[in-house]
Amino acid sequence: MAGTRYVTSKLKKNGILLQNKEIRSHIPPTRSFTVKRFQTMLRRYGMVYLKPVHGLKGIGIMRAEKTGRAYRLRQGVTAVRFRSFRELRHHVVRRIRRKSYLVQRGIWTLRSGGRPFDFRIMVQLNERKKWEVTGIVARVAPPNRIVTNRSQGGQCLPASRVLRSSMRKPQAARYQAFLFSLSRKIGKQFRKGYPRAWQLGVDVAVGRNRKAWILEVNTNPAVTPFVVLGNRRMYKRMLQLVRLHTKGTKQKMAKTVEDG
Repeated sequence: MAGTRYVTSKLKKNGILLQNKEIRSHIPPTRSFTVKRFQTMLRRYGMVYLKPVHGLKGIGIMRAEKTGRAYRLRQGVTAVRFRSFRELRHHVVRRIRRKSYLVQRGIWTLRSGGRPFDFRIMVQLNERKKWEVTGIVARVAPPNRIVTNRSQGGQCLPASRVLRSSMRKPQAARYQAFLFSLSRKIGKQFRKGYPRAWQLGVDVAVGRNRKAWILEVNTNPAVTPFVVLGNRRMYKRMLQLVRLHTKGTKQKMAKTVEDG
């Protein structure tokens, strides 16, 4: 509904962003789950993620890979090998049951210390009604896990430091500026579908070819990763804009819960 700023469906949020040609090129192919789509996308990309449509905090996410003639499914710290797609399908369907899931192309991302990472970028509508990036944090996956969420053990680090592990300092600075520009465009596009939106948490991964991929947009993003990062300037600015939009009402920011 356009009258709300909170949108839980990942597919609905994707639908708004896909209407923008520039943003669309940074969104991994994503479809509502059916066995046929699962099989087709796994065959085409070699790796896919299965995510709850209304999930948060990385709970319930699975990653399926095709390895030669066999298949592998990872969830949490567990990896299970299957000899055929039929066996994999049976296992996945049993786990999903009647929950709404989506299937998304998997991205082989850059790594920091051998572990995959992504970025959480906070973008908020400021006093001039312009989208402003108020914070960025790198989230590094814990060993042997497929998600970077802090609630799942992910580590929060300065984005510039993590980028410099894969790029020279000038390249890292330019890339971060590009991510900021992309996030502002996402805010502008999202507000076309949901005019009451004023705050988004944009999750972006960087492929091995350095292409930016938008994994998800959160409409009620947790600020906990930024608090953990210890950057008081970021947190102070976020709080200023929260107060602006909530008319001075205190928001329990450390307990904001959509995803961290």
